[in-house]
Amino acid sequence: MVHAVIALVLAVATVVNAEQTEKPLQVLKAPLTWRDFEMEMVLLVAFGLYVLAWYQGKKSNTEIAKKWVAMNVGYLEEQFALVGSKVGSARSILIQDGPADFLLYVSGRRNVEFGHWWIKLKPRNDMLNFGITKVLSMFQLANNPTDRVVLDITLDKAISDRFVFAILPQADSKAIHERRYDLKTMTKLAQSDLPSKMVVYSESQKLADVLIAKIGPIIRNSPGFDSLIISSMPAIEPEKFEGETGLVLSMTFGIVLDKTDPLVELACELPDVISQLQLTADIKATLRKNRESLEKQVAKRLAEERAEELVRKKAEAKRAEEERVKTLSPAEQRKWEEKERAREAKRAQKKRTKRG
Repeated sequence: MVHAVIALVLAVATVVNAEQTEKPLQVLKAPLTWRDFEMEMVLLVAFGLYVLAWYQGKKSNTEIAKKWVAMNVGYLEEQFALVGSKVGSARSILIQDGPADFLLYVSGRRNVEFGHWWIKLKPRNDMLNFGITKVLSMFQLANNPTDRVVLDITLDKAISDRFVFAILPQADSKAIHERRYDLKTMTKLAQSDLPSKMVVYSESQKLADVLIAKIGPIIRNSPGFDSLIISSMPAIEPEKFEGETGLVLSMTFGIVLDKTDPLVELACELPDVISQLQLTADIKATLRKNRESLEKQVAKRLAEERAEELVRKKAEAKRAEEERVKTLSPAEQRKWEEKERAREAKRAQKKRTKRG
């Protein structure tokens, strides 16, 4: 009897314990505070500051570009019949091509077909990239970001003289010379009395002397000058060389905002200077010799390419013939081999006859 009571008590205790175990735990939730969103708030503020900096940088660049145009547009309109681009009846002087790039188109001038003036400014809208580039430039791992004008003017095809000439910044001269097909192919170092930070490449020393005599004074007195390239050859090596193009004048210089830049005047007057060049007979002879040498190089390269193509086609034809022969019967293969031996014998006989 006692054992039965003890067993009953243990059973009841087990059931009670099981019921207590099955009860779900209650988790008290703490109320949310602003500290729970610290990371989100930091990211949101950072994004807002980035957008604000981007907008302010873009706005600053637009103001600089417009100020440069306002300072120089009067002179440009004296030089060109069209300054800007026409869209229907409207005319837009400045075309924005990104937050730091602006384009000015010109045409309608003696000795000029058309020109593109690119205003390339510091990436003020992208402060992260701007800062990284600035730091890298201190270690000469990148070019220091600057506000500059990069222009390309295509000259009138009626200008008869064709040549390649360049004034480059000394720090980048070798890289530019190796990168550009026209400079690498046609020019060599020339002596000049320009500042030591500038390097001259020309087809001949006498051509360099003639050009520097006309443009040297302005360049010497223009600290913002960066580079000048006058070329009738393609800058990038073409797959098939088809001769010279018209002369293209390329120039890069820093932006001046407080006056009309003398380098703007130089860029506009250079087409007239080039058209009026009185090149001597020996300069013209050197230019002609350089072109004849280039034509021989191109012809030699084309001949080598044709020879390689012919060898390749013969090898492919031989492989195809060998594959075809493998599909023939043994008797047909023997006939084919006899014909091949006969052909080889004829070829050998012809060679012996020619030698004799």
